[in-house]
Amino acid sequence: MTTKTTTIQAELTQAEATYHAALRALAQACAAFNNGAGKTYAELLERHAELRKKIAAHEAAAESATQEFKRLLAASNYEKTKAVKDALFTKNDAQSIAEELREALADSERTALPIRASASRAAEHYATAHDAAYGAYARLEAYKALAECEEALSRAMALLAHVPDPLGFDQRAEDMRAHRMKFVGDRLTAVALERPEALEQPEVEALGVLELGAFTGRAYLTPVQALQLQRAEDAAAA
Repeated sequence: MTTKTTTIQAELTQAEATYHAALRALAQACAAFNNGAGKTYAELLERHAELRKKIAAHEAAAESATQEFKRLLAASNYEKTKAVKDALFTKNDAQSIAEELREALADSERTALPIRASASRAAEHYATAHDAAYGAYARLEAYKALAECEEALSRAMALLAHVPDPLGFDQRAEDMRAHRMKFVGDRLTAVALERPEALEQPEVEALGVLELGAFTGRAYLTPVQALQLQRAEDAAAA
């Protein structure tokens, strides 16, 4: 039998090469995000969260100290006793620290945009590489399956080329022989769509789980958004 179609083994070999190349690209993108821009941004967000906790703690302490100061001041008949002075110092100290922390957070947030934008680009590149690797994996699995059954399945379909459609629909088809084989593909598609892998994309161990941190859900910072945020920051600083 002669054929003009590329052999399945040749296509399988190409699919394997494509898959391994995709895995290498994924590993590079994953490292660039998790050990580079993504890590830097995650550490920055962690620092901001820690500052917010400290701000809340000192604000609560300042409120408590304010109430204590007012109580002692009233109890001393509004005289500046040592207890009143101590309470005033405690209140002012907590308020001052909270204010310093708020300024530190604001300064850090004002300079965070380039770090966020860089991390967003790295996250998007990582997700794109993960998608490409999954696509290469799925195609490789398809070629593996075809390599196992292509000869028997293609022979059975070839036999169908000589079997007219009982209802005569093949007579109106652009390719009569292909139409007569169509039910085989329809059957495989129907069964495939009922499999759990079609209902929910499975995790592939070799690819690892796609974890994007602050960009979970692929909530990337678009160039337009970055520009708008930069303009808003510039206006606020002016």
